[in-house]
Amino acid sequence: MIQRLLLSIPLLLILGIYNAAYAQELPDLGDPFRDDFSLFQEQVVGASIMGKIRSSPTYVSDPEVIEYINHLGYRLVANSDSPGQDFQFFVLINPTINAFAFPGGYVGVHSGLILESDNESMLAGVLSHEVAHVTQRHIARVIAAQNKARIGSLAAMAAAILASRSSGDLTQAAVMTSAALPMQTQLNFTRAHEREADRIGLRTLEKAQFDPHQVPLFFRYLQRQSRLYESGIPEFLRTHPITSDRVADIEARLTKMARRQVLDSVELLFLKARLRVYQEGAVSAFEIFDEQIQSDNRAVKLAGMYGSVFSLIAEEDLYLMDLEKARETLDSLLKEEPGHPMLLSLQADFERLFGDRKIADKVYLSALARYPDRKSLVYGYAELLLSSQRYVELESMMSGLVLSSESKNPKFYEFRAKAYSGLKQKMPMHRDYAEVLALTGNLVGAINELLLAQKAIDGDFFLRTSVDSRLKELREVQQALRQ
Repeated sequence: MIQRLLLSIPLLLILGIYNAAYAQELPDLGDPFRDDFSLFQEQVVGASIMGKIRSSPTYVSDPEVIEYINHLGYRLVANSDSPGQDFQFFVLINPTINAFAFPGGYVGVHSGLILESDNESMLAGVLSHEVAHVTQRHIARVIAAQNKARIGSLAAMAAAILASRSSGDLTQAAVMTSAALPMQTQLNFTRAHEREADRIGLRTLEKAQFDPHQVPLFFRYLQRQSRLYESGIPEFLRTHPITSDRVADIEARLTKMARRQVLDSVELLFLKARLRVYQEGAVSAFEIFDEQIQSDNRAVKLAGMYGSVFSLIAEEDLYLMDLEKARETLDSLLKEEPGHPMLLSLQADFERLFGDRKIADKVYLSALARYPDRKSLVYGYAELLLSSQRYVELESMMSGLVLSSESKNPKFYEFRAKAYSGLKQKMPMHRDYAEVLALTGNLVGAINELLLAQKAIDGDFFLRTSVDSRLKELREVQQALRQ
């Protein structure tokens, strides 16, 4: 029941790591790396939570969004105290203004926060604060205080608290376990944690060549919003309460930091357009884009042109704009930003859906030669191969990506599984679908797919060995989560 609820609720966000108000100062937690919550446990709990989030309809799998938020995030990580630490940044569709982090180096951002950020430095300021929470292991230190908590109970507790905080409805809170309820108030950052994240975050922001003076401007904006709408306090204020002392401390530190004029990247304009379509719907967003196209401001005009064409692609329908006008808009965009990977991907996707597939094929291949790691181009070309039933080419492409990728990408396995399905190869198909399910948090489904793979008779010795080995690994993880 809890799992079904988690997959249906819209937030899937605040993960029980934060609370609506500060907790009392916690006592010294001692060594944050003690065995109570080891790095291995942190990774298992984080992966378990992230699996549930990826299964949510609010999770943004758009490769352009993932590309941008991770590029921005790792620019900050590279200038942090732990530049070699692994992070995963992601976006969820929710109009509230919030960002959060949880075990394993995962940092999530609401679409509302990105859309309401006036500039890239504001957005980077929020991310740098969350990065600091992770690099200083604030989350691990707090969880380590729960001496008797084990991996399974920690993951379940985080999921249960997540469910309760996604809504004010007490009936949803009732699904929480009896163990999670009393521990909820203990999973809060202290004032000291927030001050430390502020201090380190500002330093990281400055080193990454952003303007740290945008941070208090963003805080003041949120505070004004909370005064104007008493019932709509920005989520970021609830989960990261801003006291007068905290603001004063930030402003005192900023006196020693120079102001910096930072030009926003065109990628942020395009990203906001995509998120507006996802958050508000293509029809409502298109009306905004149509007005923006009339603007004399180049940035606003570019965002409008990009958003209007993307609205058609997102809907896979031309009812919002006729083909000729759409082509004119796309051509104008390409003249303004020739060779930009986001525009090449937009052009190829447009041709694939509404134009000539041969042209789409050429655009994809030409763009991939320049930007071989661009996921939007990879996925778009994979969709073209799949819809054209070019299964051998699709399998070859995805196998190369699976082997060369440093981290496992569920989309690569999903496309390869579809290629194997088209080629009538059952064992590798079930193996790859198992990987997709495992990476999206469905361990039971993944194990069942591997059992089906074992029953298939079309695999060689090496494939069978890999299936058996993976099945053993997933059962060990399942057992760990039950403890």
